[in-house]
Amino acid sequence: MLQTFLIKEKNMYRSIICLGVVAVFASCDSKKAGSFELKGNFINTHGEMLYLEKLSGQQPVVVDSTVIDEKGDFAFTNYTPHIGFYRVKSTAQNFAMLVLDTADKVSVTGNLKDLGNSYKVEGSPETKLFMEYNNISKERDLRLDSLNKAFQQMMETSKMDSKKMDSLSKIFEAPYNAIVESSNVTLVKKIKDNSTMYSSLIAIQALEPDKFADLYKSLDEGLNKKFASDNNVKMFHGVVVSMQATTIGQTAPDITLPSPDGKEISLSSLRGKIVLVDFWASWCGPCRKEMPNVVKAYAKFMDKGFEIFGVSLDKEKARWVEAIAKDGITWPQVSDLMEWQSQVVKMYNIQGIPYTVLLDREGKIIAKNLRGEELEQKLAEVLN
Repeated sequence: MLQTFLIKEKNMYRSIICLGVVAVFASCDSKKAGSFELKGNFINTHGEMLYLEKLSGQQPVVVDSTVIDEKGDFAFTNYTPHIGFYRVKSTAQNFAMLVLDTADKVSVTGNLKDLGNSYKVEGSPETKLFMEYNNISKERDLRLDSLNKAFQQMMETSKMDSKKMDSLSKIFEAPYNAIVESSNVTLVKKIKDNSTMYSSLIAIQALEPDKFADLYKSLDEGLNKKFASDNNVKMFHGVVVSMQATTIGQTAPDITLPSPDGKEISLSSLRGKIVLVDFWASWCGPCRKEMPNVVKAYAKFMDKGFEIFGVSLDKEKARWVEAIAKDGITWPQVSDLMEWQSQVVKMYNIQGIPYTVLLDREGKIIAKNLRGEELEQKLAEVLN
């Protein structure tokens, strides 16, 4: 439902950036090697300390530091990066994002009191592109925030039952989709024009892999030509390979995991039926809100050769079992209770839940991410 997005109750999105782009980099640090330079000038300074951080693992890692002089000038001189994501910061909340490479000669200017909104960069094509991508994102988010505020105001000034709320949500759906589509068109063109640029690794995370599979493949090819040895590029390549294994028309990768009673069940055991593979979790609010629609579809089509194979990304068995009972789930359920570390996340390139994959009687993928009315319409089509 659009309403889910408008009231900021977003699905449990797991972006590529979270899963890979800020992962540990290969050991490539060196001191005073090559011709790298990183210097600049900030206004509103009083001799503060600046830190250069590399985005590595769960937390940024400080790789160099310097002091701003009385004129506002500074220079980092003890570190030479390989291609990657970095930031210059004065505090944890005040920083400038950079994308740096070994031969860059970078100059940064800005207002130290508000680095994130004021900084400008010369000498780094990757950072320049990163900032262009960031501006596209900011513009989209500002427009969506305005739409969200209008939605909230109408909610607050009107007494609404569920039917009126759904009707209001549908009214806002068209402008919401128009904003997203407009932003996507701009983003797609820029990524296509910069398919060998490292910064595009971050930008493409805003686009759904299933809808933009060709763009993911194009970026993968471009980055591998230029940064084949980089760990983040290798991880991105793994994502794209996984995507290709789960495109429409492909046989779905088999899943064999234990049910709540410990009995192992395989997805392939359901061949001969139309199967909805439903990835969810008890802790996922949007998943639980969607579940009544899934229950309704199951009741309507189960006697016509329809089955559901529920795969939970839960961690706590008790909460998983409780949710199954509370939501009225009667179809097969499995989980390895490893949450986002589950093997199925990589197998199916799961970026967020709820996420569904619809299979034909031979186990081939015929649709993805169907919900609500769309799911019922598709089931009526393939089962009649």
